[in-house]
Amino acid sequence: MIEVIDRSGLARAGKWMTESTFIEFPNIVYSDTVSFPAPPNAELRASWNDGLIISSCSAQLSKFISDIHAPFDRKSQNEPVLDGDVAILDNSFELRRDARSFSDSIVALRSKIGYNKLIFAPGLMEPSNMALLAYCGIDLFDNSRVLYATAKGFVLLPSGTYKASDLGISQESLLERNMTEVSNELALVKYMIRTGRLRELVETRVNASAWAVASLRLLDLEYYSFQERYTPVTGSEFYCNSKSSLMRPDVRRFRERIIERWEPPKHKKILLMIPCSAKKPYYTSKSHRLFEEVLLSIPNSCAIQELIITSPLGTVPREFETFYPASQYDIPVTGNWDLEEIDMIQNLVRHAASFGFEKIVCNLGSESEFVQEVVDCIDTSDGNSATSPEALSKLREVLMEECQKVEKVPRSVDRIEMVRSMCRYQFGKEGGAMLDGASVVGKYPYLKIMRDGVQLGMLTPERGMISLTLEGAEVLSQLNLNVIEIGDFDLTGSLFSVGIVSADERIRPGDEVVIRRNGELAGTGVSLMSGSEMADSRRGEAVKVRHKIKKK
Repeated sequence: MIEVIDRSGLARAGKWMTESTFIEFPNIVYSDTVSFPAPPNAELRASWNDGLIISSCSAQLSKFISDIHAPFDRKSQNEPVLDGDVAILDNSFELRRDARSFSDSIVALRSKIGYNKLIFAPGLMEPSNMALLAYCGIDLFDNSRVLYATAKGFVLLPSGTYKASDLGISQESLLERNMTEVSNELALVKYMIRTGRLRELVETRVNASAWAVASLRLLDLEYYSFQERYTPVTGSEFYCNSKSSLMRPDVRRFRERIIERWEPPKHKKILLMIPCSAKKPYYTSKSHRLFEEVLLSIPNSCAIQELIITSPLGTVPREFETFYPASQYDIPVTGNWDLEEIDMIQNLVRHAASFGFEKIVCNLGSESEFVQEVVDCIDTSDGNSATSPEALSKLREVLMEECQKVEKVPRSVDRIEMVRSMCRYQFGKEGGAMLDGASVVGKYPYLKIMRDGVQLGMLTPERGMISLTLEGAEVLSQLNLNVIEIGDFDLTGSLFSVGIVSADERIRPGDEVVIRRNGELAGTGVSLMSGSEMADSRRGEAVKVRHKIKKK
């Protein structure tokens, strides 16, 4: 039986159990031969006696593990045999030669066997690619490639493969050195899964080989939808230090949601483009406080739609600045933009401009040039820094003039429409109905959605998104958004997957969800799994319940 405890996209960490015995995954299956005996602390050992036999140091688990044969050939028309908890990626050693075959095979296998089984890929692992293999959803590796490299006199490091003699490492100590590197990397991979930052580690490790770079690139370009299904909508701070960061599933999802779900409120007549800041959320930074001072001096500033220009997210409407990943990413700032970044930003700027603003104002400094290639705008920075006194003075002058030309809108209406935009982004376009007949109270970013004196939800910078009350969950329930149906039982604590009857496939880890029992509201909370995993899993905590209703 499999229980996933920590997730980082397709990568998982958890327990593989039978009765009271378990081993952790991801883990390593050690070859056990006369020449290369498995180390004493090996939890899993592989030996060959009329075929592959995998065993553990636990007598209770040995028979259970030895029954896991489920080979998979992606070209075969035959379905894999899936009696046990583990599927073996057939002939995986050969996939080391072909990145496309590897990415195609791993996605095809996971699609066939579902989320509730482990994948074992022998013959592939070395320290430099272990993070990538785990990121792709492989749960068990073996050390056969490490043994082969050792026999050939190579030392295996996270940065790549090197001739041991060139680094002054003796052949006698090479195996111990290589296995130490493997153990250290496994510990790091587990840690990065636990903290939700495995993608960061992968982006540094793949540079060790062209095959790894190509595998990650193909996974991002051709299997984005497959990855996105398991990618959380919340997370910790992370670095975007490589070109690969542009195609992270969570980063790409943000850009696509801007295209699919965002539209400025009708009263926003002036589009103001400003640069991002190193400090997140943007409103806490010194530069954005300067922009805020300018806007506060404008009598009709509610007519202004702020749009932050940044890489790798492209464009961030001001109302989304607390949402993941806009509030968590960090990038190296050099002032230089490559063609891919420029093209991405220009496409998103075109999209924003397509809503028919009466005037577009650009206060971007050095970024103004390539933005002005795609939209007709007033450049208030005029070659200066966006926060220079000259730029801020001209910005105030231009906004003052333009805001006088458009209809004035009450700030209370502006706040309602700003939070409506947040709800559309978070729950889908239908989620904007959360603000029908509602008001918004509180000081930004601590905003509450109120209707008839009852709170429906609240924005906080700690959560970074709208958290629901039972009354807010009832609104989503009526819209059939993020709904989980459970069996006929009372919620007493967290909701586990075994009690789930069905789940909305649009649910992602970290989403606010609605729990229904017999078609009626039973509670609300935060999902720990994707909707598709909830439907496939038999164990594990699925929802951290915040509010609940007892059965009548």
